[in-house]
Amino acid sequence: MKQSNWTIMGKGGVGKSFVTWLLAQYFIEQKRDTYFADTDPTNATFSRFPAINAQHINITDDEMNIDQSLFDKLVNEIAAHSGYSVIDTGAPSFLSMMNYLTQNGTFDALIEDGHQVIVHTPLVGGPAKPDTLQGIYGILENTNANIVVWQNDYFGPVMKDGMTFTDSALYSKFGSRILGVVHLPKREETTFGRDIHGLIERRLLLNACDEPDFPFAQKSRIKNFRKDVFSQLDAIRI
Repeated sequence: MKQSNWTIMGKGGVGKSFVTWLLAQYFIEQKRDTYFADTDPTNATFSRFPAINAQHINITDDEMNIDQSLFDKLVNEIAAHSGYSVIDTGAPSFLSMMNYLTQNGTFDALIEDGHQVIVHTPLVGGPAKPDTLQGIYGILENTNANIVVWQNDYFGPVMKDGMTFTDSALYSKFGSRILGVVHLPKREETTFGRDIHGLIERRLLLNACDEPDFPFAQKSRIKNFRKDVFSQLDAIRI
């Protein structure tokens, strides 16, 4: 199975790298042969976790335009890998990267080479919701990749009044290419939020809670969260 998973979103600060962090851990727990790469030119968070061991490839020049030789290096690494790949992309390079992907038919070429290409993208509530919706629309409109939407309620509920994402106009137009929705409901910031921030600050993964000396209350919350996210990914069958 050759599958390349790209986390892409033009709006910064909406949890894209958090999505990549979760997705990588799912593949690690599934014991999949996975190549991890971080292309974020300004905030290479993903490559800072030793247990993930993501290769950092800056695919942009000083003006945030795509450097073709560096991007080719990334694509060659993905194509050469016989298993899975997870690539965290940077919000500052979103427009130039999307232009490059479209003009060079990168996803088409990977698909022709036998890869399943999946784009993972966050959708948030609050003031950034229109920007993330526009970003998702741009990905679907300009590529032929299937996507997984990560609905993150951290900044406020994404959908209201009994509506779900599957009721939206965007889903109505592109539903056949949306493999599923991973829902990340807002949790208590003083408990769960502190637990997760603590792991990320120490460059740890969720499985740190499996250690015998991990505090019991935090262990329970993190295990429940991990089970919830991973069961949703199981249901999507990526």
